[in-house]
Amino acid sequence: MEHPSSIHGDEQFTAVLAQLNDLVRTMHDDENDGITVPRVVQFAAAAVPGAEHAAISLNSGSKQPETVVATGALPRDVDEIQYATGEGPCMQALVQSDLVWADDLSTDDQWPRFAPRAVEATGVRSMASFRLYLTSEQRGALNFYATRPHAFDRLALGIGAIFASYASLTLLNDLHRDKIMNLERALESSREIGTAIGILMARELCTADQAFDVLRTASQHTHRKLRDIAAQVKETGMLPDLPRHPAAGSDGTPSGSTG
Repeated sequence: MEHPSSIHGDEQFTAVLAQLNDLVRTMHDDENDGITVPRVVQFAAAAVPGAEHAAISLNSGSKQPETVVATGALPRDVDEIQYATGEGPCMQALVQSDLVWADDLSTDDQWPRFAPRAVEATGVRSMASFRLYLTSEQRGALNFYATRPHAFDRLALGIGAIFASYASLTLLNDLHRDKIMNLERALESSREIGTAIGILMARELCTADQAFDVLRTASQHTHRKLRDIAAQVKETGMLPDLPRHPAAGSDGTPSGSTG
């Protein structure tokens, strides 16, 4: 005969698994939004037992970590304290551990600068953070928050790990899409600049280096991006009018100059 607690645990697992299946199915079937990082975080907060909020922290290179998605103000407030103190479950997951959790931050001594301040300022008591596997330059963490102690049991941590995998894949997809778009914009800018250089070389009978210097000078003097100057030359065949020196005379020479 099974122990009553075992039966209760099986029922809880079955109920949570059914909820998880429904959430994942909804994420896949929704044609309007599809699977996006904010939706993964939203569904994760709803699916993980004990969680009140969820968020994703992202650290790119040597920059300060930032909370890119959150289900409310509490995660952002907690994360700001982590970033300011340089410690906490999220910070540890970003650089060191696959899974970090705290049952009660009011008594936890792992992060002496972060925990007391976070409890007092936000009321957070429990946290669980999962490392997201992204790129060599970008690290992430999926974080869960609760204002009651001992909010996350083994089942909650297991489901959190599943959503961490979803979050990693979705975030990687977004990062790759952004990288492709940036490369495409850079290629288009190079084409614009190359065309403008060719136009100036033909019109001014100058070298490519000289034509590029002319574009760069126009960019600096008009405070416009080089690719925008190049686009204007490509469209009109002409450089923009350069601003005159504030103290210039009617002939364009600076006032007070001789010769």
